[in-house]
Amino acid sequence: MKKHIYMVSTALVIGMAAPVAAQDDFAGFSEGILAMLGSQGADISYDARNVGADGSVEFIGFSMISPDGMSSVQADWIKGVPSASTPGQVTFTLSPSASFSFTDSETGEHIINISNSGLVATLDGITSGQDAEVLNFSVVANSLGFTSGNPNDTVLKALDVTFSDLNQTVAFSPASKLLRAEFGVSLLNLIYDLTPPDGTQMASNGQVVDLQAAVQIIADDNERNFIDYLSGATTAFIEMSAGISTATAKMLSPEARIAYSASSASTNIELRAENGRLDYALEGGRAEYSFTEININGTPIPPFDMAIDEAAMKLSMPTVSDGTFEEANAVIAMRGVQLSESLYEMFDPGQQISRDPINAVVDISANVMPKIDWNNPDAAFGSGNPDDIAEVQDITINEVLFTAGGAEITAEGGAVIDNSMGFPFPTGKVTITAAGIQALANGLVAIGLIPQDQAGMMMGAMMAFARPGEVADEFISDIEFSPQGITANGVPLPM
Repeated sequence: MKKHIYMVSTALVIGMAAPVAAQDDFAGFSEGILAMLGSQGADISYDARNVGADGSVEFIGFSMISPDGMSSVQADWIKGVPSASTPGQVTFTLSPSASFSFTDSETGEHIINISNSGLVATLDGITSGQDAEVLNFSVVANSLGFTSGNPNDTVLKALDVTFSDLNQTVAFSPASKLLRAEFGVSLLNLIYDLTPPDGTQMASNGQVVDLQAAVQIIADDNERNFIDYLSGATTAFIEMSAGISTATAKMLSPEARIAYSASSASTNIELRAENGRLDYALEGGRAEYSFTEININGTPIPPFDMAIDEAAMKLSMPTVSDGTFEEANAVIAMRGVQLSESLYEMFDPGQQISRDPINAVVDISANVMPKIDWNNPDAAFGSGNPDDIAEVQDITINEVLFTAGGAEITAEGGAVIDNSMGFPFPTGKVTITAAGIQALANGLVAIGLIPQDQAGMMMGAMMAFARPGEVADEFISDIEFSPQGITANGVPLPM
């Protein structure tokens, strides 16, 4: 017969005793915690409670129901073992199967089954040792899974999430509130099928190989933390990487029906503020998408495929001045975008437009000197003068590339910035080369996307400020900046 825990003053006193009295008495501490939960209305029960010679506590047939009766946790067994060497540190293990359930007034009962192989969680500062310089928490498991357990669930129709070779660590410094966490799995399998009460269906079946993540932040809600990150007083970062990823997904609602499959070779994300610099990078390897159904507000789009060889977005810049100009860099790039013929056929069945891959790349660098006083940043951002934020010495175009429909536009060059005039003024030259523009314009006219007169006006404007290149259908324009004004191939541009 199960033993139910009731609020008893003796157990409560033990559980709430000062660390001196409860020094590493995990058995007494756990008894007091359960009593405290019971006093708040939780229904806690177990078949047996075993206390080992090492101070460990094991609950057999453990069950806890929330005070409102709307949620519960059940496990075949839970065991905690206090460390013999680290005060306040306790290692927990869980039976291979457990469950969590909750009841919603609108959607009924939802059950999540929890399975694991080799799950071990270690937590500092349980019974004592809360004054340690750093508190640590770690979870490792050969596998950890979550599955739906109610076959009659009308909302959570399917759930199967499995983490393989899970390794998670968290370190927290109570004095500084500095939190650092790392997470990694060799394989994440994810299957879900959700149908909320509004009738929308969201479902996916996918996996991610070698998923890794790390984060370091100040773990409180002080807005000053962001100033400390940018001023270099504190290092903060978010990092994530993933190997090969695949997914098949759908979203069905009265407004939209979308179904697709996707795969990607790799993904890397980093956001870091350290030593007076801010760096952000989002990079993805080759990705392929196959849309089998797209219907937005009753407008269908034929099934089509899309592939991207490379996608990137980067920003690197100094946020604190050391008295010298430092390099800043911004990159936006999508290379090798390919669309299937079924999409082109919607507007160009006669193949008037080239199907060559689409590219869009902008890569610009500059030497800058930050001028923000991080003790009073509003003075710089609120002045309306960009020179109060940073001084720019020069700008260099590393690469500008746009290709679509057989046309290609490139740019190269740079400028030196004169800040002595009260506002930044560039002096330099940018050479823009456009090839295949006439052929693209003719193709757009042929398929009826633009009228002939507008295409003629566009080409006339280009010829007015560009010179012919060395090959047919190529135009070059040298855009020069100087105190005398801006010219294109020597022709002044209207200001």
